[in-house]
Amino acid sequence: METEYIEACSDFLDLNDLDEIVCFQYQRMMRYGGGWHLERRTLLPGYIFLSVKKEPDLMKGEYKDYGRAGGGISLIPCGFPYLKKMCREENLIGMSKGVIRDGNAVITKGPLKGRERLIRKIDRHKRIAEIEIPIGSDKKRVAVGLEIYKKQV
Repeated sequence: METEYIEACSDFLDLNDLDEIVCFQYQRMMRYGGGWHLERRTLLPGYIFLSVKKEPDLMKGEYKDYGRAGGGISLIPCGFPYLKKMCREENLIGMSKGVIRDGNAVITKGPLKGRERLIRKIDRHKRIAEIEIPIGSDKKRVAVGLEIYKKQV
């Protein structure tokens, strides 16, 4: 859905004013067919991030919602270095690995390493962590891939 909106941005934005249009994704492990498989998912379904050279009149304020054919999309005009720093490849937040030590998560590898304070919830069964990230003046909870391979007491 987001890729259709990225293409449709030219309907209401001058693409010369934009540096980049981004729809972030993350990796997670899914179990099917008798094994674990690495999949890509949209980090924030319904959100597209715009890196603008100058702020057009259309984008004044925090964000704008645009609806099309039963669905809506939020265009976020901001610098997004926060999410970019977590991406190891093109707009993709990879899997992290870590341990639980005395009830606290310690990330040993991946984009969450050194960012343990962002983690709000860990689901070891689904191999995901729920983190809180800033979006404009709000904070939003999103899922990212996290494999906890050991629990130490």
